[in-house]
Amino acid sequence: MINKHSPIIFLLLISLLLGGCLGKRTTQAVQYTEEEAIPYKIAVLPAEYVKHAENSTEHRSVLVLDDDRLFVADISRAAITNQLAGKGFMPLQKDVVDNTLAELGRDDGWRSKSDAELCEILGADGVVKTDIYSADMIKALAFDLFQLDAEVMMYNSSGTLVGKWRDSASKRRISVPTGIIGLAGTIVEEVFADPIRRQMRMVVYDWAWNMAQVLPDCPKGTKLPEVIAVDTNVDNRLFGVGQKIAVRVDAEPGLKCSFDIGEFKKNIPLPQTAQGVYEGFYVVREGDKSVNDTLMVRMRKANGVDRLWPESGSMVTIDGELPPVLETVKFQTGRDGVQLLWEVPVGTDLDEFVIEKGNDPVGDFEIISRTRNPEFMDPDVIQGSTVFYRVRIKDKADNFSPMNGVIKVIMPQFDERELFGQLSGSLVKGNYRISFPVSVPEGAEFIVPSGTKIRFANQGRVDVSGELKAIGEISAPVRLQSNSTEGIKVLPGGKAVLSQCEFGGFSRAVTAAGGYLELRSSSFNGGDYAAAVIADGNFAFKGLRVKNARQGLLLSAGNGTVLRSSVTNCTQGIVFEGGSAGIRDNNIFDNKVNLLAFEKLVVSDNYFGSSSSDNLNLEGDILVKSILDAPYPHGRRIILVDDKDITPEELEKKFTELKGKGVNAFHGQHYGDAYQALNKAVQMKDDRDVYLYLAYTLLALNDDIALAEILDEGVSKFPYDVRLHQLYVRYLLNKGDLKQARMVLDKALLLSPADSNLLYMKDYLDHLAVPADSVEAESEQVAPSPSQDGGQDLSDEQVEVGSDEQNVKEDKPEENNDEQ
Repeated sequence: MINKHSPIIFLLLISLLLGGCLGKRTTQAVQYTEEEAIPYKIAVLPAEYVKHAENSTEHRSVLVLDDDRLFVADISRAAITNQLAGKGFMPLQKDVVDNTLAELGRDDGWRSKSDAELCEILGADGVVKTDIYSADMIKALAFDLFQLDAEVMMYNSSGTLVGKWRDSASKRRISVPTGIIGLAGTIVEEVFADPIRRQMRMVVYDWAWNMAQVLPDCPKGTKLPEVIAVDTNVDNRLFGVGQKIAVRVDAEPGLKCSFDIGEFKKNIPLPQTAQGVYEGFYVVREGDKSVNDTLMVRMRKANGVDRLWPESGSMVTIDGELPPVLETVKFQTGRDGVQLLWEVPVGTDLDEFVIEKGNDPVGDFEIISRTRNPEFMDPDVIQGSTVFYRVRIKDKADNFSPMNGVIKVIMPQFDERELFGQLSGSLVKGNYRISFPVSVPEGAEFIVPSGTKIRFANQGRVDVSGELKAIGEISAPVRLQSNSTEGIKVLPGGKAVLSQCEFGGFSRAVTAAGGYLELRSSSFNGGDYAAAVIADGNFAFKGLRVKNARQGLLLSAGNGTVLRSSVTNCTQGIVFEGGSAGIRDNNIFDNKVNLLAFEKLVVSDNYFGSSSSDNLNLEGDILVKSILDAPYPHGRRIILVDDKDITPEELEKKFTELKGKGVNAFHGQHYGDAYQALNKAVQMKDDRDVYLYLAYTLLALNDDIALAEILDEGVSKFPYDVRLHQLYVRYLLNKGDLKQARMVLDKALLLSPADSNLLYMKDYLDHLAVPADSVEAESEQVAPSPSQDGGQDLSDEQVEVGSDEQNVKEDKPEENNDEQ
């Protein structure tokens, strides 16, 4: 309040307070009043401020705001009305009095009427007037002052003055400064934290109580329970969930007390907690709602006499409706920190957004910011660390929206960081450098996430004796770059699984010197060779893209397969020096030598750049059983060597057995057996139901790498099958690859524009409508039925799969009875 007054008034008040000029007026003696002159039905008129003469020495009010002047006048009127009612008078309702006076007008209206005329107009036995000489509401650094000096006058219907009573009440806190520093540090009394109007209200009630001691009792009415003061927190006005509307009554002992909040809640008990002290409260619950209700205190004596105490100015609003949950909170990471973004729900009673941060998803969260903007930048995040956020809406009633989980953010390593020594655990997405040989030791697991970039410099190399996983994504591959160094070497007992990786600039990118090497959907460019198997072990190469190498793939030992890969523009495409290798469904062409074998080798179903067996560009002891007349997967099979001992009928019978075995194993939840049977079946014949069941099997096995490849292969083999498209879209949503999901979904909608599941997914993607690299999607949908064209139906059972950020539910396929 003090900042609204001039410095001159401020200094004047300090001098007045320190000089004791505002000391409390001594209560006057009780005046004698004849009983016949005392009215019964009275009209308490609005309190008015006395206009002091310019040369008056009386203290003037420092209230300069109209709202404050009106507040003090209203509660002074209400307080004296309540005290008169307790002394046996019957005050007319405030609304009745005010409406009648409003019809008369003010200065030339009711103020110009005599007291007798007012009694007649209002239908009252008397009128009560209140003149306020001074009132102060000051809360300042050096002192607090709440003061009221007012006079009450009562006239009867004949215009006779029944009595005139004047008194004052005040409450102060003064700090006496001993210097400039002392002005802020010296306190004689605890500073009140209550709203300034509540403190003024208590001073007015004190003044009214003093007046009640000298006002006469009305002989015609019943004396009501005596009330000293009513203390509430109604001046807070707005109450949210969990907040208390508290009431304390100081009155005569032995009463039964309660209070009402308008029509919203009645008879809230006020038990007696001490002699003549009654206290209680109402806690706002979720769902409560009321607007501008008056608080009314009810008191009853043992003899049945009731008293009502309406709390003046108690416009209580209860808001127990929680703000809505923020549907989607997105994040972006950069060198400047983590930026959170969200959309504001329509029609929200918004006060601010509260951002909380924690180091653990179930631990303690700290409020780090409050903002009115739908975004927040947190610069205090260390590169390579993981943090968790919660964003909630707070409304004007201090209600918080329900929590909707946490947002997990892994801060990338933007600055290039050196990797050295023994590697284990999971890398954080970012930029790294390897300048000297490092290792994944035996028993350790080292995981490289999607979007990570590793630069091999000088003598950089990774020796794998434990387990290495580098799992990229279509939109965020793992990038490995070199200046002609070795890359990854798998040692005996080691295991490396590399998927969606991009190798560039290596002399020898990946070498298997024993152990197990699995390469999927990865690209290689340049060098002595892309991948080599030089010692006994197992390998699986699938979906590789190799070009511009001296030797594309070097197979000197081991046991494994090369499937659905492309080897082009190399000096020697594939070099076979020993071991056992199944080379099938590959595109090996435009090399100086497409395939060179130093040991006997049998291959089938590959495209070598020609449909003629005379132009395959092969060298060595190679038996070509069949070729493709165009690149896989579009080429047709041309049989060059017919296996007489295996007829097409026997192949079909074997395929049917494997398919049936795989389907039955899937429904029996023997997913390992199902995978083995279905994987063999899919190599024998392209069948869309086998692709679908194999995809659901990999879904149950949580093999994301193989699942992505089988779905991609199935969609390419059966581009007009909507079921595979549906499942592929769900997989991409689950991985958060919204851009690729949109592409596959658009194609699926061309196949089946009215499919309800596809339309649901389209609505979901339209709702997100943000770039795939900045969104973590969360979906819960119903999977399609593979029942078209004689396929199997899907049951209502569901398999849950997902990552930390997503949880997608898919239906299991149900076996068709006819097919059984």
